[in-house]
Amino acid sequence: MKKRIKALLLLSLFGFSSTSFALSESEAEDLADLTAVFVYLKNDCGYQNLPDNQIRKALVFFAEQNRWDLSNYASFNMKSLGEASYRDLSGIAVSNDKKCKSLARDSLSLLAYVK
Repeated sequence: MKKRIKALLLLSLFGFSSTSFALSESEAEDLADLTAVFVYLKNDCGYQNLPDNQIRKALVFFAEQNRWDLSNYASFNMKSLGEASYRDLSGIAVSNDKKCKSLARDSLSLLAYVK
């Protein structure tokens, strides 16, 4: 999952040109993974002051950079996907401190693009 998150963040920074189609299951899972990263940072890493609105904007920015069409977003059970991603992230056998530093380093920069 760590490599997947890094790849997602890199794609968001460099942009990804493709034709826009309805959100695929894989893309929905990617959004859920990124959401889980921010939830983990807030709940487990001391970043509880991250504004939810800024996180939502960052997720939309991420999707837009990848040219994902979010028109069918509501057709996915994002809560369930996010909870599964959070459990996966929580279960990674790395010290919490190391995990938090890595996630913060690789994810918080996305928030700089939205305000």
